[in-house]
Amino acid sequence: MTRVKHRPDGRRRVLLGAGAGLAAGAGLAWPARAQEAFPSRPIRIVVGFVAGGVSDVLARLVAPELQKALGVSVLVENRPGASGMIAAGQVAKLPPDGYTLYMAPNTHLINHAINPNTPYDSVKDFTGITLLTTTPNMLVVKDDSPYRTVADFVAAARAKPGELSYATSGIGTTVHFAGELLAFQAGIKLNHVPFKGANQSIEAVVAGHVPASVSAVSSSIGFIRGGRVRVLGVMAEKRSALLPDTPTFRELGFKDLLSDTWLGLLGPAGMPPAVSGRLHNELNRILQTPEFREKVLNTGNEPVGLGLAAFQTQMARELEGYIALAKSAAIKAQ
Repeated sequence: MTRVKHRPDGRRRVLLGAGAGLAAGAGLAWPARAQEAFPSRPIRIVVGFVAGGVSDVLARLVAPELQKALGVSVLVENRPGASGMIAAGQVAKLPPDGYTLYMAPNTHLINHAINPNTPYDSVKDFTGITLLTTTPNMLVVKDDSPYRTVADFVAAARAKPGELSYATSGIGTTVHFAGELLAFQAGIKLNHVPFKGANQSIEAVVAGHVPASVSAVSSSIGFIRGGRVRVLGVMAEKRSALLPDTPTFRELGFKDLLSDTWLGLLGPAGMPPAVSGRLHNELNRILQTPEFREKVLNTGNEPVGLGLAAFQTQMARELEGYIALAKSAAIKAQ
């Protein structure tokens, strides 16, 4: 999350291509179903990315638990494309009845911040049900890198402005924003090298093609456990439970360098409190069970759970920060 404030512009709500028919059809059925007891039919969790990614993995962990809690089928549906914008845009236009939900990473907010043509408002057009998990972003180097500390890395960047590179999973990702925030707070200039995914960015570091990567703990935990990369610092308020021996940037003197990658469950705006409240309560209960927590921790994420109003407020605050940072760092959608 980025501690910068900037007032976001409004976004016009329009139908998205293939989702138009789906949204319109479901919308026609909404009045007739408005009085149904919730839930009375299957629920879908829409993932805006391909199967096997972090969003998909978490959705498939949540679905069976939510199914047991609610007594109806809970299905996961992958609708990849446009960094999640296709899926998010379709869900935003559906009836706010609780039967179609969106598994949102915080790139959902960044899409809005860097793309003036985003066909929805990533906060106002959604109901935040709960913040499910978070994983801190971090700076990693190869296991035998000469940079043993964050201070070493910063000193090298100051010695050769713009020449020291860092890899990420792509332009406009949370880790890209984290890298720009690091450069801003350290007063250095870094060269950003975007890849098509987190694994590719870490593999480039392991192969020695790029000296460092800014990535999420969940994306790199396998490389860390295998001893192939070394973490110099995590961008969190406190040390990660997964990396208790690694200092935070706050401990190292960067008190405002906080950045994480989170996943939350959203529904369309205007969900009845009884529906959003039921989903919220069941999900937060699931998040507290030891068995589920262990499964989540094994993915490199940490279970959270957050109140309905608090989650909505957090999204609005983060969007302001992303908009401000995108403007100052000239980050635009590709």
